[in-house]
Amino acid sequence: MIFRLLAVVVLFLLLSTPVFAQEAQALFEDANGYLGRRYQEFNKQNLPYDPKVEEKTKQEQKDLALRNAGILRERPSLSNEEVYYLGMLYHLAEDADNALATMQRLLKDNPDGVQAQTARNAVVLYSIRKGSTADAVAAVTAYAKHQPQNSDDRYRMEFLIADAFLRAKDYPSLATHANEMLAASKSFAVTNKTESFKRDDMLVKSGLLLSDAYLKNNQKEKAIAMIEDLRRLSLSLPSANLYRRMTNRLLVLQPGLELHKVFADVSALPATAPPEIIATQWIDQQAVKLSDLRGKVVLLDFWAPWCGPCRITLPKFSNWHDTYKDKGLFVLGITKYYGHADQRPVTKDEELVYIREFKKRNRLPYGLVVGDSTVNDLNYGVYSIPTSFLLDRKGMVRFISIGADEDELVELEQMIKKLVNED
Repeated sequence: MIFRLLAVVVLFLLLSTPVFAQEAQALFEDANGYLGRRYQEFNKQNLPYDPKVEEKTKQEQKDLALRNAGILRERPSLSNEEVYYLGMLYHLAEDADNALATMQRLLKDNPDGVQAQTARNAVVLYSIRKGSTADAVAAVTAYAKHQPQNSDDRYRMEFLIADAFLRAKDYPSLATHANEMLAASKSFAVTNKTESFKRDDMLVKSGLLLSDAYLKNNQKEKAIAMIEDLRRLSLSLPSANLYRRMTNRLLVLQPGLELHKVFADVSALPATAPPEIIATQWIDQQAVKLSDLRGKVVLLDFWAPWCGPCRITLPKFSNWHDTYKDKGLFVLGITKYYGHADQRPVTKDEELVYIREFKKRNRLPYGLVVGDSTVNDLNYGVYSIPTSFLLDRKGMVRFISIGADEDELVELEQMIKKLVNED
């Protein structure tokens, strides 16, 4: 009878642990999903947006998270998984002290796995808020030694720490963690090719922060070399946005620099072919892939008929086409449907007719492509027009030109001359 009783007790313990863990997860998900449930109710009732209602709803979520945390905390003993969800509830409630203490408690007994790495994210956040930079550094150092790792998470943690060192004017430590930010940003760029806006934001913030750190440490040459490396990366991605931001920074560090000379050493450039152009209409040009244009120097011009600066550049592009086409220059204008023409709304069919007439009226001798989405802009990091990409005969981006400034166009033509004369 005693053995049977013991067996029942053991069975109860084996079964109850995962049940309690499931209950802990349910308590967290209940609080975590509160906002979504309430917003769905508001939408069903067709309620207008009210910032006071939003603030009240967010407070209700925090209160629910605290109540659910209280339910968990009253248990006589907690498994590692229950401790994790308790910490997440405190995090949701923005209870910094309890969130930090609970996550540190979890890490003492459970240093590995997804939950432990998530806990380290929280430890970094709340340690920085409490002014304990050393604890934050220890947490991110441990994060780097365990799996799994996420470049986005690593970037955020390093950013918080780097910012703390910046405010403390500890520039050597700032350089160390800004460098880790940059490494995480580059890793993110490799694995998240469709998130170009977020990728560029991470790379830009890392580059600017690290260059400031190098300058504060009297290491200007390091700052210049790092910015030049990011400009080369912008060609490889490609990203006009990153190129513009890093070019502006480089010109601050080296005023009067002739930009095309930075890329004189072809061997130092990344050999990555740019994305193919996605189009629904080709105007006076048969559909062609960039990969089929190897052996030619290709000039891709992102533009729109309504864009004033774009119109300024068009005579230049037409002239370059006529002057260098026999030397292998291939010009392609890239635009998309915007839904308007001459400040009036139009259908896609009407806009296509307008683009064709615009091309004929302005005597553009090269072909145009028209897309029906922002995919080309995102693939090339184009956030303003006109923006142009110059590809060499091997199909690699060698130069990016942004805007209609005369000096910019002079630099672009110099690069065209250089590339058409290369083998």
